[in-house]
Amino acid sequence: MKKLLLLGALICCLQTSWATHIIGGELYYDCLGNNTYRITLKIYRDCYLGQAPFDDPAKITIWTGTGAYMQVIEVPFPGSTNVPFITNNPCFQPPANVCVEQAIYQTVVSLPNSPSGYIFAYQRCCRNNTIMNIIDPGNTGATYTEQVPASDLCNNSPRFNNFPPIALCIGEPLVFDHSATDPDGDSLVYQLCSTFEGATPNDPQPYITSPPPFSPLTFQPPYSAGYPIASVPAAAIDPNTGVLTVTPTQLGQYVVSVCVSEYRNGVLIGTHRRDFQFNVTNCQSNVQANIEVPATWILNGGVYESCEGLGVQFEDHGINSVYQHWDFGVPVIITDTSNLENPVYNYPTTGTYTVMLVANPGFFCADTDYVTIHVRENMDIDFATPTGQCIDLNSFDFIATGAMPAGTIFNWDFTTDATPATSNTQNTMGVNFATAGPHTVTLAADFDGCLDTAVHDIMVYGHPTVTIDVDTVGCVNYDAHFFADVNYAYNDLLFNWTFGDGGTDTVEDPIHIYFTPGDYSVTFQLIALTGCQDTININKPNWIDVYPVPNADFTVDPIEQSIFWPHFYITDQSSGGVVDCWMFYGNGDSSNSCNDGWYIYSDTGHYNLTQIVYNIYTCPDTMIIPIIVKPEFVFNIPNTFTANWDGLNDGFRGKGIGIKEYDFRIYDRWGRTIFKTTDQLEEWKGSLNNQGIMLPEDVYVYSVDIVDVFDEKHKFRGKVLMLRSKFPN
Repeated sequence: MKKLLLLGALICCLQTSWATHIIGGELYYDCLGNNTYRITLKIYRDCYLGQAPFDDPAKITIWTGTGAYMQVIEVPFPGSTNVPFITNNPCFQPPANVCVEQAIYQTVVSLPNSPSGYIFAYQRCCRNNTIMNIIDPGNTGATYTEQVPASDLCNNSPRFNNFPPIALCIGEPLVFDHSATDPDGDSLVYQLCSTFEGATPNDPQPYITSPPPFSPLTFQPPYSAGYPIASVPAAAIDPNTGVLTVTPTQLGQYVVSVCVSEYRNGVLIGTHRRDFQFNVTNCQSNVQANIEVPATWILNGGVYESCEGLGVQFEDHGINSVYQHWDFGVPVIITDTSNLENPVYNYPTTGTYTVMLVANPGFFCADTDYVTIHVRENMDIDFATPTGQCIDLNSFDFIATGAMPAGTIFNWDFTTDATPATSNTQNTMGVNFATAGPHTVTLAADFDGCLDTAVHDIMVYGHPTVTIDVDTVGCVNYDAHFFADVNYAYNDLLFNWTFGDGGTDTVEDPIHIYFTPGDYSVTFQLIALTGCQDTININKPNWIDVYPVPNADFTVDPIEQSIFWPHFYITDQSSGGVVDCWMFYGNGDSSNSCNDGWYIYSDTGHYNLTQIVYNIYTCPDTMIIPIIVKPEFVFNIPNTFTANWDGLNDGFRGKGIGIKEYDFRIYDRWGRTIFKTTDQLEEWKGSLNNQGIMLPEDVYVYSVDIVDVFDEKHKFRGKVLMLRSKFPN
C-alpha cells in the first residue's frame, strides 16, 4: 500500500512539473564591453490551457563556443504581461479560448576570455498537446539559444521588433512585419527555419541545459521548417524585409520558427532564432450599428424631434464597430456624409430627415441602422428688462428678443396687477401696473411644439414716507439716538440730518453727542434717488434740551496712611448747583452728606473714594480719588510661661500683625522638635505636640520663620522657660 501511495505521489508531482505552457520565445544579448554581456530572455506562455507558471528563477546555462560548460545564471521572475490580440480586419473579434502571457528576463554577466566565444541557452518543457505540425508536442520542450562570437568581437545580436498575432483567422490573409533590429547595423537575412527542442517531461526545468549542439524539432509530415503551417499560398518570409505572409486554411495550432542571419562585410557572424505558436481559429463577427441621438430629444410616432437647433451631435453606440459611414439624409446633395465615429452635422433648414449609419462598410460583417429625425431652428427667447418707473402714470414697453423662428407663438403674462394682464403679440407696449413693488413678467414662446420661456422682474417704485423720533432731554455729553421710521417704497434713499450745533450725518439712525447746554433745533431731509424721486423735509425747532451738569470736587488728606493710623480728612469742594451729594468709601460704606470731616478705615487695602453730585435737573457728576491703607509688620514673643493649667499664661506663642506666612517650632535641649505649627493663633501647651504627654520644667529653644505682607523674611530664635509651679486640684 505504501509503495502505491509513493508511486501515485511521484506521478502527481511529475504531471505538475511538466504541465504544458510554452508557446514561444527568443534569447538575445548585448555586449557591454570587457567580456560583460546583458542577456535578455523572452518567454511566451499559454495562459488559457497552460498549467505551469513562468520559472522563478529562470536558469540560463553558459557554454564555450566549443561546448565546454562554464556556469549557470539564475534570473528572478520579473512579472508578466498579456499580449493583446491585433487584427486588421474589423470583422474578426478576439477568440475566447486564446490567451498569451509574456515574461522578459534580463541579467548582466561578466565572463572570462574565450577565443571560441560563448553559447547562451535556456531549456523548458513542454508544449501544448494540440500542436499539429510537430511529433509528440506534449512531450517536446524548447531550447532558446544564442551563439556569441569570440571575445575580441564585441557584438550585439539582432532581436525581433514585434510579436506575431496571438490568433489567425482561417482563410484571412496575414501580412506581418517580422523584421528585427541589429544594434550594430549589420546586414540581416530572414528565412523560415527550425528551432530546437530541449528538456523532457522527466526533467522539465533542467538546472544545466543539454550540451550543444541542440537537436532541431521533428515535424509531422507534410509539415517542415520551410512549410510549418497549412496555407494557400504557402507561408513565406521576404529575406530582405522580414515581412511574413500566410493565409491559413486549416484550424489548429502550429509552431513556426523564423531565423535572422547577421552578416558583417559579407561574413556570417551568427543566427538568431525565435519560435512562436500560431493559433488558427474561426474568427466570428458580432457587429451591430446603433445610432444614438441626443438624450434630450423626444420620440414621437417613430420620429425623434429636436428643439435644439439645426446642429446635431450623433453617436455610434453599436457593437464591435471599427469603421463608420454616416449619411445624414439631406435630399439632392451628396456631401451630407461623414466617416467619424461621433460626428456633428449642421442641417440646412428645419425638416424631417432619415439618417443612415453603416458599421464596418465594405466588410462582410457590415451592419446598417436608420433613424428618422425632425430638426427645428434653435429658439432662445428673451426680452429686455425695462428700467423701473414711479407708480404715477407708469407705462412699460416689452419687446421680445433672441432666436425666434418665423411662426413663433408668443404668450405674455404681466400678472393680475397689470393692464393688460396678458398679451399674445411679439411686442407689447404701454403696460401699466397698479401697485408698487417688483412684478414678475413671463414670456412663453411656442414654435412647432418647441417651448421656451423667459422670466424677469420689473420694478414699480412707490412714494416713500418717514417719521423721526428721539429722547429730547439729556445732560451735557448727551448721546442722542435718533430714529427714522422709513417706508422705502422700493426706492434708493439718501438721508441728511442737521443737529443744531453744527453737526450733521447721513445715516438712517444716527447717534449724536451734545457737549454744551442749550436748546437745539433738528432738521431732517429724505431724498429718493430712484423711482418717484421725492424729497421730504422735516423741521423740529428747539427739539433737544441739553441741561448743564454740576461739578463734583473734593480733597482728601493724606492719600496714604498706615493701618496704625487709618484716618483720612475729606474736604468737599463741589459746585455748580449741587442739590444732592453722596460719598462712597470703596469698602461698602456710603454717606448722603458731603460735609468736611474724618473717615477711619478698619482694614488695609486700596480704596476708590468717590463723590457723586446731582443738580436740580438730576444731572450727575462724579469724582474719584484712589487712597491706600498700608499694612504694617510687628512681632513680639515672651520668654517665660507657666504650663500649670490655672488659666493664666498656660500657653506660649508670639503675636504680631502683617504676617503672610508663619512657621513656629519648639526644640528640647537635644535639638529634637517637640512642637510645630503654621497657625499664628495656636499656642504650645507644654506637652509633646500638644498631645497630653507633659514635659518637665526646663528651658526650651524656639524658632519662628515669618514672611510679612511685604514679602520680606524674618527669623526669630530664642529660649523660653516653662514653669510648673502649681497645678490645679
